[in-house]
Amino acid sequence: MLSTSEAKRFYDHFGRLQDGQIVYEGRALTVLEESGRFEQAAAVFEFGCGAGALARRLFQRRLPAEARYVGVDVSERMVRIARQRLRRWRERAEVRLTTGEVTMPDPDSSFDRFLSCYVLDLLSEEAIGALLDEAHRLLRPGGLLCLASLTHGATPLARLSGWMWEKARSWSPALTGGCRPIRIAGCLDDRWAIAEDRLITQLCLTSEVVIAHKL
Repeated sequence: MLSTSEAKRFYDHFGRLQDGQIVYEGRALTVLEESGRFEQAAAVFEFGCGAGALARRLFQRRLPAEARYVGVDVSERMVRIARQRLRRWRERAEVRLTTGEVTMPDPDSSFDRFLSCYVLDLLSEEAIGALLDEAHRLLRPGGLLCLASLTHGATPLARLSGWMWEKARSWSPALTGGCRPIRIAGCLDDRWAIAEDRLITQLCLTSEVVIAHKL
C-alpha cells in the first residue's frame, strides 16, 4: 500500500490529470449518480473528493437547490482545484484538507449520502473497515452509501488488464497510484442493505458500483 504521505505526493503531482480517468470511470460514475438518488439528497459527504469533478457534476445535474456538500481529500493541490471548481456553490460546498484520517468532526447522522469513488481501492482492509464505520456514523437512518471502485475483471480482456495492473502495482504501487482491484460488497456487514451492486467494464477495466442503505 502507498503510505498517506506517498499518496499525497502522488496526487499532488497528478492534479487535473485525474479528469482523464473518465475514460474508464465514466460509465460507472453515471450509474452511481443515477442510482444514488442525489436529487433527493439534502446533505452529501464525499471522502476523497479529488479535483472536485464529480461534485461539480452533482451540483450541475442532480442536487436540489438547498442541498449542501462536504468533500475531503489528502492532496493540497486537489483541494485547491476542487475549491476553485465549486466556488459557484461556495455557500453550500465545503472542501477540507485532511491528513489521511478517516474520522471526521461532523456530528452523528448529519448526512443522507456518503460518497467515495476510487478511494477504497487505495486503502488497507483495516482502513476500509474504519471508513465504513465512519460512514455509518455520519449517515442518517436510511441514508445511502454510494461507492465505486476498481474491481476484478468481468470480461476476459478486463481480466487480462487487471492481471497487468496487479503486476505493475506489485512492482511499484506508485505506477497505479496505489489502486488495486477489490470487491466492495464483500466489505459490507449486516449494518448495510445493498440496493445495487453492479460491475461496469469500460476501456478494458472493470469498476464496481455499490449503493447500500444504512440499517
